[in-house]
Amino acid sequence: MALTLTELQGMRDALITAIGSGTLRVDFESRSMTYRSVVEMQAALTTINKEIELAGGGTTSPRQVVITPKGI
Repeated sequence: MALTLTELQGMRDALITAIGSGTLRVDFESRSMTYRSVVEMQAALTTINKEIELAGGGTTSPRQVVITPKGI
């Protein structure tokens, strides 16, 4: 069963919140997932972001930061 765009975005938000709070357990709707490490959570976040892009949830464009010395 494929997840909807809204479900994927909700899962992403829950995962980001969990990473930010330092917990390894993510609860979303009736689902629950306990990760072994933050690295595993970040990998899941990358996968979810790719799925959101494929589902048409917008693409993220790469950002570039340019630092120049004064006077340029």
